[in-house]
Amino acid sequence: MDGLQQVKRKNMWGHPVYAQFLPEIDPFHNPDLFRPLAQAYNGINTFWSIPSPEPDLPDWFWAQLAEQLVNDPLRAAATALAAQIAAWEPNFERLMMVSILRAGVPIADWLTQLLPGSQTVSMSLFVGLGIDSVALSTLQQAYPEHRLLFVDGWTGRGGVARELAKLNIAPLATLLDPWGWADFSGTQTDLFCPTACFTGPTTLGFSRTFFTEPIRMFSAYLFPESYTRLDLVRQWQRGCKPVPVAVSHTRKRFFQETTLRVHSNEVCRALINGNPGTIYFAESHSQVETDYALLLALAELRHISVMFEVTWLRDYQTKVACLPHGSKT
Repeated sequence: MDGLQQVKRKNMWGHPVYAQFLPEIDPFHNPDLFRPLAQAYNGINTFWSIPSPEPDLPDWFWAQLAEQLVNDPLRAAATALAAQIAAWEPNFERLMMVSILRAGVPIADWLTQLLPGSQTVSMSLFVGLGIDSVALSTLQQAYPEHRLLFVDGWTGRGGVARELAKLNIAPLATLLDPWGWADFSGTQTDLFCPTACFTGPTTLGFSRTFFTEPIRMFSAYLFPESYTRLDLVRQWQRGCKPVPVAVSHTRKRFFQETTLRVHSNEVCRALINGNPGTIYFAESHSQVETDYALLLALAELRHISVMFEVTWLRDYQTKVACLPHGSKT
């Protein structure tokens, strides 16, 4: 568990991370260690053997994100989600939240505040490859009496939910669940969560994880502390405040086969980790500027074209979508 001990000194969130950490590299000066940004997932598991690169975003973008980082709709979703989890496991000290790297980390952080006594660890899962089985086995051996709950930031087409369902070990909780695939969720409204903009260099201090061999935990490269923006992490943590909500346990599940990345937060991750083609918005330019200003900023920085008032998005029950570069609808 040397990697676990190593990251405890680096982890900005205070959560143990179950991964094998490799020596520090510079994410913006060692491009040969990352896969080409234009390479899209094709269903072959070797895709996950090399981490994806991430953009070096300018100070003005992080300042704009800081202004929008926390809002009451997100707090309400977190409060509703925590209430559902509390009903499922009222003994918080028995609750071990397994946050899926990386979108699950900020959400699990809020949940541990809302459910005092609960704990959080982080590990990796990739759709098509599955959970880091070595990390999961290590966790189960270390905490045999705890009740596990997987935590992710949001669902897109439900791929993570289906991967976890194969394991039949623990339910999935997400803050946002537009298509209704999580076991617990704060809301099915596709709220944009600014933590979707967080990058490894700025808010974790290490790369996206990648698969090396079956007997080892997934690996990651450590990054220099000089790139971190601890102020963003602390601002998010301070923003956790419960608000009055009416908790609903109803869920409307939807699925439509598509190669599209659907919903605002999934599109944001495509802009961070991938090379999407056109970004499609269902609403007008002016409304998008109000609701998704950070997505527009990322699209401008990445030189990705955008289209507005795209009516066929209603067939996918989404207001935002994109395609991997070179794909067709």
